[in-house]
Amino acid sequence: MFGNSDNPPSSPPNPARLALRPEECQKLTLPDTRDLGFAFYGSTAPFDPVIFLFHGMPGSRIVGRSWHKICKEIGARLIAIDRPGCGLSTLADRGLTDWPEDVVNLADHLGIEQFNIIGASGGGPFALACARFIPKERLRSTTVVCGIGPVESLLSWRLMGITSWTLRVVARYLILPSIMSPYLTKDPARLKRVLEDQCKTPEEKALINNDSGSETNLDDAVAQFLEAFAQGTGGCIQDGTVLARNWGFDLKEVNSERVWLMHGDQDTHAPVKMAQWIDERLGGGTLRILEGKTHFTIWKDHSEEIFRRSAGVENVTESHAAQ
Repeated sequence: MFGNSDNPPSSPPNPARLALRPEECQKLTLPDTRDLGFAFYGSTAPFDPVIFLFHGMPGSRIVGRSWHKICKEIGARLIAIDRPGCGLSTLADRGLTDWPEDVVNLADHLGIEQFNIIGASGGGPFALACARFIPKERLRSTTVVCGIGPVESLLSWRLMGITSWTLRVVARYLILPSIMSPYLTKDPARLKRVLEDQCKTPEEKALINNDSGSETNLDDAVAQFLEAFAQGTGGCIQDGTVLARNWGFDLKEVNSERVWLMHGDQDTHAPVKMAQWIDERLGGGTLRILEGKTHFTIWKDHSEEIFRRSAGVENVTESHAAQ
């Protein structure tokens, strides 16, 4: 079966879009001998501002393709990183508080003194960990788009009476497998159909057109998810396990001066209440809620704004600034 039906995808995946380019297959051997996979997108000018991009769950560094053109146009170097067990990164039991060290090691390796971070969806908590532990002299700004919250954020508004231990068990053994299961195929056509079936609203369906010049070509998303599970399910399981347990730091300890949260009020994957919970503990004033936007459509009209702001290139076009 293809997705939820017997139909094939609207068009066969383009092999050229599924192929990975050399700049997308970079690896750093870390001091403890683990590999850290990463990919280059956007500008290649050495003095342009740098954005490290943290993918969602499941996900991989190939997600950076979606914003290659925007970052090239605004003059930003985009470097997308695989988390442990995803893509090219070695599977290891590394918590949220360990991730900032890997990011700084990569920055040092690339000769990058200052950088910015964007964490999308499941990458959001990893971005917040960096905001907590990386000195402000190096980390210029942290942006979280549709980020998920800790277990405690669920307990506070939806599951009153359920202990955090119970919810962590449910997340690890029930919720996480259900998140992974649609993507567990190595057949690009099947995976493409799954992604098409997940687009429900007209706006979401408009995002997956396959025009060769589109920044949201669905075949690129297929490549991203194939790479996410290139080593099997271990990376996604590790990600989910890390996010379901105690994060290891208090959000109140994060210097929120240069933290920016953006969230859609129609997000069903990471309900906006999560972002409000995080914003409150950061001291308030970091969250921007966009009406009518979902976990996916938030990128349609606001990608340029998100990347410009992260890079410190603030002259957003009038059409974006007005939204």
